[in-house]
Amino acid sequence: MTKPTANNHSVLLVGGPDAGKTNFLIRLWIALQSGEGRLQSDGLPEDMEYLNAGAQTLLGGEFAPRTSREVHTRNVIPVRATSNRSDFRGQLVVPDSSGEEWMLIHRNREWSERWEEAIPSLLGCLLFVRAGSLEIHAPLDWVSCFDYFGTADNLPDAPDSDGEEFAMPTQVVLIDWLQCLRAAVSAHGGGSLLRVGVIVSAWDRVPTEQQGEAPQSYVAKNFPMFHDFILSNRERFAFECFGVSIVGGDFEFAPGFRENYLRGVPAQAGYVVHALGGVPTRTGDHTLPLAWAMGLVTESAVGRDGAVP
Repeated sequence: MTKPTANNHSVLLVGGPDAGKTNFLIRLWIALQSGEGRLQSDGLPEDMEYLNAGAQTLLGGEFAPRTSREVHTRNVIPVRATSNRSDFRGQLVVPDSSGEEWMLIHRNREWSERWEEAIPSLLGCLLFVRAGSLEIHAPLDWVSCFDYFGTADNLPDAPDSDGEEFAMPTQVVLIDWLQCLRAAVSAHGGGSLLRVGVIVSAWDRVPTEQQGEAPQSYVAKNFPMFHDFILSNRERFAFECFGVSIVGGDFEFAPGFRENYLRGVPAQAGYVVHALGGVPTRTGDHTLPLAWAMGLVTESAVGRDGAVP
């Protein structure tokens, strides 16, 4: 693995199993090649075969498979800003690994050397949760807590009475990852705010009555402790929330969607919902969350709600 140089701009994709990282990365690669968003590719990535294979799968009407536990793909993608007013160029380092590996980082309290090498050039991260995922673990209520632990003397990771391992609430794990990243960046002399784009993937699966709200509102309703962390740590992080639908629907469960998708323009499918301008807005620019994480988009409206035009 080649160690990033000071000129690289590193953004980590962070998220547990079934969080939507791989399909977002593939959709991002398609968008970077089109050159129609805020960022575009500026040369060939190190692992172009992986990205192109995923793009063919997605454009063919199938979601890319989940990343294997044994696979760690370090995609170094040269990018540049498409705006004539910006001369931004550089290498975007986007590590992609399985959600299971991120869970091991949380449980074992350590990460490997390949992650440590990305820290000196880290500008921020994209933190993923997938709407409706069965891998999202809700906080325990009093009844569930007693069922798992019985008494306060039991260890949190002990199995419950049925022999099942306790699953740490997802929002606790999200906060832990960010605290670890912030500490690692500070240890390498990084004093600026760590930019964190919270990605709610599969936005098309968000309940219909909530799709007109800002992604920040969805996070507040579904991960209240994590939302409190966002609001109370603005001196250490810069946060923004995005809702992402990589194709605009579901190939498997939406009748007729795949056929309509293939009859259209698959490379232009999907959307990103954000509230950077103060009002929830839908855009077809899948590079927007990454451009924000890299500091190329400075507007922020975290905490504001409204209706999607």
